[in-house]
Amino acid sequence: MAAIFQFEGIYTPLVTPYKADESIDFDALSDVIEFLISKGVHGLISGGSTGENYTQTVAERIEIARFCKDQIKE
Repeated sequence: MAAIFQFEGIYTPLVTPYKADESIDFDALSDVIEFLISKGVHGLISGGSTGENYTQTVAERIEIARFCKDQIKE
């Protein structure tokens, strides 16, 4: 049976940056995404193993995932 996904290379979990008021800092997240892409990572994982995923609402997780998808350029 062939694998559905074949992961190769470096996949980096994203740390979610927050503002002082505890809202998600999407400008800073964009900077993080661009930095990692510029360094040659092969994939990014939003809501990965960095821990803050457990304190986010489902709506926030979806918003972050959609934001990341929109920021990543092929």
